[in-house]
Amino acid sequence: MPLSIGLEVEGVATRRTTSSQRFPNQVDQQMRIIASALREAGLDCRVYFPSGTRGTGPDFSVWNVTVDITVIEVTSGSSADASAFQGRFGFEIITPVFYQTENDFWIQELRTGINSIADAVVWKANRSTGLHVHVGRGANDAVWTLQEIQRIAAFYIRFEDAVDELHLVHRRSDNDCIESNRHNDMLKGLTTLEIYQRIRETGSIDEICQIMNYCEGEEFYDGYTDSRFFKVNFTSLLKHRTIEFRQHEGTTNPETMIQWSRFILKFVNFAIDASFDMITAPGGSFEDLQQLIGPGRG
Repeated sequence: MPLSIGLEVEGVATRRTTSSQRFPNQVDQQMRIIASALREAGLDCRVYFPSGTRGTGPDFSVWNVTVDITVIEVTSGSSADASAFQGRFGFEIITPVFYQTENDFWIQELRTGINSIADAVVWKANRSTGLHVHVGRGANDAVWTLQEIQRIAAFYIRFEDAVDELHLVHRRSDNDCIESNRHNDMLKGLTTLEIYQRIRETGSIDEICQIMNYCEGEEFYDGYTDSRFFKVNFTSLLKHRTIEFRQHEGTTNPETMIQWSRFILKFVNFAIDASFDMITAPGGSFEDLQQLIGPGRG
């Protein structure tokens, strides 16, 4: 069964593409500029504003445009005062869930959507923006097994340092929004073999979340709290039934998004099909990873 994916793309709109008119001050009107561009490209799109009510969320069958308070409007070559004067604004694009990842339809739609943004605004990525990829088990009613999640968790423990090599320095360490899974406060004092054993002894996906996304004093690992701010967010399994790969730096390039998404799909597909012994074999270099899942980033 093919895996499903969905992307969250963060960016900063710096000015209109074809006009010198300033952006509106109202956030809803800002979001509608982006949403209109997606609709004009033939894509069904909504403006979504997060609610304080748990269990509510966007319609994942369509494109969504929303705000993200973690996005800072300052980009290279601009100051905070200049950004405020020009009316720059941060935004987040949430793609639909793409189910048929074994063919190229999702790639074509992703290209169309991302390229359409530039028809409306000049937009950039900066250090505050990221690209998050959610991976699901496939069809709406498909669920992950405990054994699959155990293998994915162990595989990531083995190769976290190797995957770091693909990213900019500010996305590897010393970033409160993308903490290390391998070196969290529960696991950093353990050997890799001891971590594998802990993962293998888990009796539920909740327990894996508590190991892989450990936060001291955290009571609930439900996808809503600080335990989600890791390179790989396993607590998304309890909120969306997805594993969220959060590490990639922000980008406006659809080809980079496609390449990274393909890499993640290869990584997860290998992990769910391989034996636990193969997952936890010696060797944690990027070359070792390539020998298992194939060359390249995607």
